[in-house]
Amino acid sequence: MLTVDTDLSTARAVAARAAPALAILEMPGRQGVGFVASPQGQLVTNLHVVAGAEEIHVVLADDQFLRVEQVVALDEKRDLAVLQLPTQGMEALRLDDAAHPGEGDALYILLPAGGGMLGLLETRVHAVQRLDEFLTFLELEASLPEDASGSPVLDAAGALVGVATCAFADGRPVTIVIPSRYVVPLLEQPDTKPLSALALAKPSASRQRQVPTHPLSLLEGCVTDGIEEVALAIVQAIQQGAPAYNRGDPEACYRLYERTAERLVQERTDCPGAQLALREGLQRCAQLEDADSCAWALRDTFDGLLQVIDRWLQAQAAFARMSAPKSYLQ
Repeated sequence: MLTVDTDLSTARAVAARAAPALAILEMPGRQGVGFVASPQGQLVTNLHVVAGAEEIHVVLADDQFLRVEQVVALDEKRDLAVLQLPTQGMEALRLDDAAHPGEGDALYILLPAGGGMLGLLETRVHAVQRLDEFLTFLELEASLPEDASGSPVLDAAGALVGVATCAFADGRPVTIVIPSRYVVPLLEQPDTKPLSALALAKPSASRQRQVPTHPLSLLEGCVTDGIEEVALAIVQAIQQGAPAYNRGDPEACYRLYERTAERLVQERTDCPGAQLALREGLQRCAQLEDADSCAWALRDTFDGLLQVIDRWLQAQAAFARMSAPKSYLQ
């Protein structure tokens, strides 16, 4: 059993409860991951994993090899698919549609590790993100292999809290969790469709973040106190704006970010590089049509500045250590 930085007793207990429900999906030219979500043989995975598949076979932990011929439900907005296995009385995960993990909470991803082995990856919630009125998801700290999308995400009690999904932001993979509260209604769909329903399925694209990557030279000439004050103002704006966005008020979030950016542009003449980056973010907003897009544009601007400020402060600390006087024992 493979674990990463986790308490072994908890990890083993979570894995033991969840392992029988893990499923490998075999499709022409590709593989995928899913899990059994009900004793009636309903299998859940990401829609993008199975979209367009003309044939699907499922390998279960007990070496059963089953052919999928029916689709229970598809959710293109949330990238979810529920397939029907041709058997009943199966080992299934326990769903917790009331689970709402928060930032810093520990979660476990059960996934294939190759050679018939299972892996249990412990990670934590990096952030709770609200994409729009249809989807609030969790962003995790760990990186998930792209071919492990569809794996179950569990809490320490072994209950399913969501579906692990490999997405992309700024050209890099990020791991998100589609919460189980979106899965439960799909399991209750009364009718099934033929497998051909997957031919037309198109999972919605996840929001592509556009966080700029700045060189350290952006902060050339800035004093440390000024840089730290810029970072503090941005962090405070995010701490207030993100909850407003998550409550469904992108307008309030955007206006708060906008006021913060405009104030820093006006006041921080001691940090022209930061002023330039903020002006570019505001100019980008001027070309966008809605508050939601503007809120994300300024959040990208803020995150890009915070990243370069963090690198700059780390570099300054390293230089300070290198130049500190040394004493030697005689």
